[in-house]
Amino acid sequence: MGKKQQQQKKGVAQLARPTGGMAITVGWSVHEVLLSQGWNQEGALVSVLVARMSPRSGKVAAASYLVDLACLGIKGTQVMMFKDSDEYAAGLRAHIVQHLPMAPSNINLAAKIVGIGYEYAASMGFSPDPIFAQSRYLLEGANPNADPTPVRTGGKDGKPWFISGPNDNVAQILAQLQRVVGEGNYHFLLGEELMDSDDDFLDDGKFIIDHDPR
Repeated sequence: MGKKQQQQKKGVAQLARPTGGMAITVGWSVHEVLLSQGWNQEGALVSVLVARMSPRSGKVAAASYLVDLACLGIKGTQVMMFKDSDEYAAGLRAHIVQHLPMAPSNINLAAKIVGIGYEYAASMGFSPDPIFAQSRYLLEGANPNADPTPVRTGGKDGKPWFISGPNDNVAQILAQLQRVVGEGNYHFLLGEELMDSDDDFLDDGKFIIDHDPR
């Protein structure tokens, strides 16, 4: 094979090589970890922000997670890459802290919260936000078992507690809970009214929802 052909083959191989997305951040040093204040309250949606910095380029990769420990697990997540810590601070970090009171934490507790939320929801058949396939790389290397902080799931009586949000398919989620855990074994909040799963909301297998989702 001639030199030109070898160069062409090498070029094609480089183009075809998968970039791996956020997998490149594995091994980067932890730059910052923030948790929403009051995250351990019953039924709270937990906001988690994890940032890692490249030891070579100074780039900062950040991932945010919206974790529903009461029922649905990883409801939302996103990843972003910044050229340096200043751009990160003025970007995703500023956006999050502007809307939520956040407090410093550690990577082990962040991974513990995200992991427990994911597993709890998965046990009931709920899938995480698809972007979690990338954002999970920001938690690689963490040791959730190293942090003794208890992370509780569910709501009242430890039962799953679904609190409807503006983007939730309420009927689908309630149907899934009905199939997996059964009547009387979960709670849900539609609008402002807390209901039990054995309340009268079923009619011939269909959900009757008299409350506007929040």
